[in-house]
Amino acid sequence: MRNVTGEIGANVQALMDLPAVIPALKRLGEAAPAIERIAGFDHTLAQIAAIVPALEQLAELGATLDALAELAVTLEPLATVAPALERLAGLGTTLDELVKVIEPISHLATLVPTLVSLDDRIKSLEVTIGTLSNTLGPLQSTTERVGRVVERFGSRRAGKAQAEPNL
Repeated sequence: MRNVTGEIGANVQALMDLPAVIPALKRLGEAAPAIERIAGFDHTLAQIAAIVPALEQLAELGATLDALAELAVTLEPLATVAPALERLAGLGTTLDELVKVIEPISHLATLVPTLVSLDDRIKSLEVTIGTLSNTLGPLQSTTERVGRVVERFGSRRAGKAQAEPNL
C-alpha cells in the first residue's frame, strides 16, 4: 500500500502543478501558426538545397569576372587601335616587297671599305689632275704658239707652190 499511496501523492502533486503549466501551453498554442509555417518550409528548404551548387559555381565565377573586369581596361585601348591594326594587316604584301628590297641593301655594308678606298683614290686623283693641269697649262700656250708658227710656214709654202707654176 505504501506504493499506491506514493503514487497517489505524486499524481496529486502533478495535478496541483498543472495550473503552472497552463501559461506554457497557451504560449505553445500561440506558436502553432509559426510552427505550421516552419513545417511549410520543407519545400523551400529543398529548393534552397537545389540552388546551392549553382551558388557555388557563381562563387567560382567571381574570380573569372574579376579577371574579365581587368581585361576590360586592356580591351578598351585595343579597340581604339583596331583600325590601325587592320591597316597594318593590309601591309603584308608591302612588307614582303620591302624585305626583298632591303635584303640587297643590307649587303651594301660590305662595300663600305671599298667605297672608302675609292674615295681616297679619287681625292688622290684630283690632286694629280690639279698638278697635271698646272704642268700642262704653260705647255698648252707653247703648243698654241708652235701651231701658229707651223701654220705660217704652211701658208708660205702653199703661196710659193701656187706662185711657181706661173713661172
